[in-house]
Amino acid sequence: MLKKLNAFIEVAKQQSFTKAAEALYISQPALSKQMRRLEDELSFSLFNRASYGVELTEKGRGMVDELTPLFGRIHQTVKQYQFHEDKIRFGSTPVLTSYYLPKYFEKLARGNLHVTVVKDDSKDLLPLLEEGEIDAAIIQDTPSYQKLLSSYLLTDHFVAAIPISSPLAGKQEVTLKECLEETQIVPTKGPLSEKLQIVMRDYEFTGEVVETQYHAMAGLVALGMGIAYLPEMMVQQVEFRGVVFLPIQNTPFKRDLYLYARTYENLDYLNGLFTDI
Repeated sequence: MLKKLNAFIEVAKQQSFTKAAEALYISQPALSKQMRRLEDELSFSLFNRASYGVELTEKGRGMVDELTPLFGRIHQTVKQYQFHEDKIRFGSTPVLTSYYLPKYFEKLARGNLHVTVVKDDSKDLLPLLEEGEIDAAIIQDTPSYQKLLSSYLLTDHFVAAIPISSPLAGKQEVTLKECLEETQIVPTKGPLSEKLQIVMRDYEFTGEVVETQYHAMAGLVALGMGIAYLPEMMVQQVEFRGVVFLPIQNTPFKRDLYLYARTYENLDYLNGLFTDI
């Protein structure tokens, strides 16, 4: 059945039995016979046969629309497993390694991907990619870099981590202005720290700032020391006692993540691995 369905998609694509037969490397009579058998198995017609060419029936068009992306994914998966035998040396960050990559653990393991370098700032991975010390990486807020290849992966928003004792904890969402009325718990360095410095300057923030290591921020929030901002991909998977996570209206805190690789083959291959299909 799958072989005949694949042939059916090719006929619809080529709009010709002759051209489809050439693409499938079979004879035109053999292809026509396959299509008649498929129609018999389905108990409905796929084609309105006419001298001027191939015309799909209404059910035939519906089948093509639904089957094409499914078979496209099948072909892509087969191609991925045919292509990669070599180990892929991958660069990541602590947050991505802990809270994003595990979502695709089985696929990445089967795909021979190994995290070999972890940097606090993903941009520090770019020179390693250039020098060939790693084969691929996920880089934050850098759509392109030098001659390296890249593609958009996802956007991760940050949410406010608020002490459960705060009056804000009972709200469904908060504004940035409300957050900036509290003590700000910020990382000592990195992209979030840089963004927070800009925002606090723009809002003329004059309150107290507590600097700490990235992974210690939620703990300080739990102690009631102030408000912090954490990536959504992280807070969806963890729970901190004494902390409420709330979305921020029109948040300026977000990051675009891009998949980088040294070759087109690796980039295409990894894009297939980092999908939810």
